[in-house]
Amino acid sequence: MLRRCSSAVIRGERHSARDEPCCDALWIAPRRAPLAGFVICDGAGGTPAVARAAAAACRSGFQALQLLHRQLRRRLACVEAAGLAGPLDSPALKQRFLAAFRHRGAAAARRSGGADHTLLACLWDRQLLLVARVGDCSLLLRQGGRWQLPLPPAHGTYANETCFLRPGTPTADLALWCTAAPAVEALIGFSDGLEAAFLAPRPAQPQQLQPNQQLAELVHNEHRRRRGWRGYRPWLERSLAEPAIAALSDDDRSLVISSR
Repeated sequence: MLRRCSSAVIRGERHSARDEPCCDALWIAPRRAPLAGFVICDGAGGTPAVARAAAAACRSGFQALQLLHRQLRRRLACVEAAGLAGPLDSPALKQRFLAAFRHRGAAAARRSGGADHTLLACLWDRQLLLVARVGDCSLLLRQGGRWQLPLPPAHGTYANETCFLRPGTPTADLALWCTAAPAVEALIGFSDGLEAAFLAPRPAQPQQLQPNQQLAELVHNEHRRRRGWRGYRPWLERSLAEPAIAALSDDDRSLVISSR
């Protein structure tokens, strides 16, 4: 089974220069929780209210995904028999997730003032791995020794445009995806501040992105070598703050990794 998550969050140079808070929020399921997983929310803006709204949305996102997980587990035998791995395009499932998110996050949104943010929520048990994504946070999965990009970042007409999770988010802006958990050797989730580092255009199809296999393997191998805890987080924080990474983006940078 995938181990619990290791992570690092770096305030971007742009926010640091303006004395603004980090607006990437990260929530990881407690170690003793029945389901493992994490949520990354990237707030749009640089104010304390934006940071609070993103943090409040993380727990609501995980709770909404738990609801879908319970419903899908009832059909898990069929999922395994069919070998299903891919998008869940059911409008009903998407509506349930968005409704559950709004219901669970309503009080927190009022307290935080509410703000636009992206969302990447991922949870798993020994059988099923489930992902919800709105916007341009990204998830890489290692399967068969190679890193895959199951959900390319959601961009608008321009690369710096995306969609956000808000009360009126349409189902078309929500991507749901699942696969059998035993097929996943490792996963890496990250906010858009690391997109330029971990993703690159395909040589023959520049409009499509592919994982940076070398960088993902470096992060993965170090995680395995340190068993996810022996100085791994300081190593990851130093790595995400390196000038070569900072030169690619001055935005906040968040990363979560789990491996077998």
